[in-house]
Amino acid sequence: MQVRIGSLVMWNKRGSEDYGCMGLVTYILDSTLLDYYYFTVQWTDNTLVEYGSDEICDENIKVVKF
Repeated sequence: MQVRIGSLVMWNKRGSEDYGCMGLVTYILDSTLLDYYYFTVQWTDNTLVEYGSDEICDENIKVVKF
């Protein structure tokens, strides 16, 4: 797993209006059967968004501080 609760993350999708926005991981749902997990980020604009681990693998979300 590449994130944990409290990890500082950045939206890293170039060309996106939100590029560079920061947030904290607040929840992780890990599947022991799959090599995949979901996590929730609370962004600085106070939105909560759920993502899958593929967002990190595809480098759309960058972990700034584990």
